[in-house]
Amino acid sequence: MYGNENRISKMKIFLFLSVFIFVFNCSEKQTTPKNIISMETMSEIIYDMTLISVSKGVNRKILENNGFKPTSYILNKYEIDSMDFIRSNKYYSSNLDMYLSIYQNVLNKLEKNKQIISDSLMNENERSIKSRQEKSKKKKSDKLSSPVKLFSSKKSKSE
Repeated sequence: MYGNENRISKMKIFLFLSVFIFVFNCSEKQTTPKNIISMETMSEIIYDMTLISVSKGVNRKILENNGFKPTSYILNKYEIDSMDFIRSNKYYSSNLDMYLSIYQNVLNKLEKNKQIISDSLMNENERSIKSRQEKSKKKKSDKLSSPVKLFSSKKSKSE
């Protein structure tokens, strides 16, 4: 079930990027605008936007209940305004090599973090299994070391 959702999600991202690149690549080349956001910062912004987008799908109610506003968060975090982002995005999208480089950085960071999370979950799973095995061994050894009473002696009232 999750495999299909993952493939569909990747297909949507690929389609979105393809259309986005095609549309902006067809426009004429631009001169470097004022207040352009660096490629590194654009990568970080797009990375954060991707994480927020994913988290909105998973924890939408939590974000809404806490009044989280993704656009405001990004603009404040990077101390930019929306026009800076629009101008920079338009500029980078007009240069396919730069734009692909930005998105490659985002994808690399996502893959790196995916591996970190995967390793962390695997380690936690191994610790959990080990803990359960140790508890099971302790229970078995406790049962073996405690004497088993086959007969119970009851004191009668006459004694």
